[in-house]
Amino acid sequence: MKNRYSADIEYLTVGLDHAKVEVEAFVNLGCPYCQTFFEVVDEVLKPYADDGYIKLVLKHVDRTKSKLLRGTVANNYVDHDDPIEGYNTMKELFMTQDSWSDSFKDTINKCENDLGLPELKAQYDRGEEVLKDFNERGLRIVPTVFINGEQVDYKPKELSKDEVAELFKNKIEHLK
Repeated sequence: MKNRYSADIEYLTVGLDHAKVEVEAFVNLGCPYCQTFFEVVDEVLKPYADDGYIKLVLKHVDRTKSKLLRGTVANNYVDHDDPIEGYNTMKELFMTQDSWSDSFKDTINKCENDLGLPELKAQYDRGEEVLKDFNERGLRIVPTVFINGEQVDYKPKELSKDEVAELFKNKIEHLK
């Protein structure tokens, strides 16, 4: 576990630091396309990370539009310094996105009462760093994914979950 009180900015990372492949994903908990992508992460990419083949870096992009803003609020409860707890919280929030992303009251209730999570002030600095990185790269949408530094060209709105899963599985398998 990272020191959550240090000034160092760390991102939610699953897998080994020295893995052969790094998958870096910019996501937002309120985004329905990120929800689909995270299902693919859980089913396709996480097993590769668990096997030590990939390092999966999840960067939450704080956005201010509608459901994305509620995703930003929910992200303040995700412990990005603890990969197991943080990943499981993200998974739960993505799986139940429809139940909490329509109102701020529902978002806070889900995080504080249903999940029993404290709001983590360290997320503010991390959120600023992710947004700075996102903007400096000229990125516009979430999810945006990079594999070994190369942006994956896909349009989340146009692909089914199965098509997204197949795309990422093929890209990872091709690097073996």
